[in-house]
Amino acid sequence: EQPARDTMAEASSVVPLVVTPEYGLVVLVGVAMFLLQQIVLVLPVVKQRISTGIKAPTLYPRDGQIKELKLAPYQVENYMRAQRAHQNNVEFTSVFMALFLVTGLFPEVTLHVALAGAWVVLFRLLGGVGYLFGVRQIGSLFHLGELYILYLAATQAYALATPALPGLLAACSSAVAAMREAAPKDLDEVKAGAAFACAAPLPARQP
Repeated sequence: EQPARDTMAEASSVVPLVVTPEYGLVVLVGVAMFLLQQIVLVLPVVKQRISTGIKAPTLYPRDGQIKELKLAPYQVENYMRAQRAHQNNVEFTSVFMALFLVTGLFPEVTLHVALAGAWVVLFRLLGGVGYLFGVRQIGSLFHLGELYILYLAATQAYALATPALPGLLAACSSAVAAMREAAPKDLDEVKAGAAFACAAPLPARQP
């Protein structure tokens, strides 16, 4: 067990965090995504809420509310499109931004991450506008940038973790060996306990 710990200690080393000038581009793309989320796609929702009378916290009005507000089908459709375009981007951004910003910290791929992020923002913008007009397909190319960033994140994480893998495998082997050594003893104790329980007389029932 001790050699395994020594191996892990040798493999583990502190990796310095170096923020390169190119990371500023990553941050700028993050700012663009924030503006897209909080301004560009919010304004149509605000406009539709004012014109339809659908107030927060209602996201999607029910049939009763639609009848109460006397909304025409086209008004409901326009509101739904604006609301869904914004919410779709909220769902995406919450997952994308963390991976994007962290992956951009690796100096080897910082510029690649920034360019891929700019691609994503561009086509998320086109997709949001297309959503408003019922032409959602025009923004689907953002997936290319998203998948490229995911690929960069996976390769950088693997390269960072590779030195620690031998120590981790050695520690796992030691743990498995220790469990195997302890298993027969524990099994004998279980058998002895079961035999004692079976041999013990049952208490007599009270009349």
